[in-house]
Amino acid sequence: MPPETPIIPDDDRDRGILTPDDRKFLKGEKEYQSEQSERDARYRIRSRIKDAILDFSILLHHLDRHDREQVFSTYDGVSGLSDNGDELSGEAFRDFVESTMFQNGISDALSFFILGIEDTNEPVDSMLETGIAGAEEEKGYLVDEVTVEISVKRKKPEIEALLEKFEAGEPLTEDELEAVIRSGEIELDAETLDTLFERVSESLSAEVDNGDATIDIDIADEDEE
Repeated sequence: MPPETPIIPDDDRDRGILTPDDRKFLKGEKEYQSEQSERDARYRIRSRIKDAILDFSILLHHLDRHDREQVFSTYDGVSGLSDNGDELSGEAFRDFVESTMFQNGISDALSFFILGIEDTNEPVDSMLETGIAGAEEEKGYLVDEVTVEISVKRKKPEIEALLEKFEAGEPLTEDELEAVIRSGEIELDAETLDTLFERVSESLSAEVDNGDATIDIDIADEDEE
């Protein structure tokens, strides 16, 4: 069972790139009294995004490794699952939710950067290659070559039909659930989140038990070839 205390990040949490008011404004939950105030707010947000992007160079090269590891220790993958079959304990459920939402934040950041790169008409794969090479160099390696190949199969989801299935309690695939969540058409309150995790926890636990949920990363060192 999920814990009774709130587990969804509060828009009033500490300021990151966005202030609490920025979050509410972008989500349509706050209005400014004049068009000029709204333009000023959008300008401040754009400026902070640009400054934050420039800060990533400092974070990459100068943030202590221990500090970086502490930040990303929030994400524990599927380790939040309990050892009791398909059930999630209260504490494990909280850890799993926090871990999943942190992972979503990382993937959303990558999505945001990819959209931004596409807006500049720069090839995404070459930028990813540069980023991967930079990470390897930061670990002390000399990188001879990085190759990234991107293949995307896509279609427009029928959100209306998916929402009807969701509200009727009909089964949805993982991709369909993600489309529903990203549509912004459902309120991610504690009750809805509980429903979502009731639907996916059993299948996810089964994948882990069957050894189907795997991550395979292969980085070859020259002296090992």
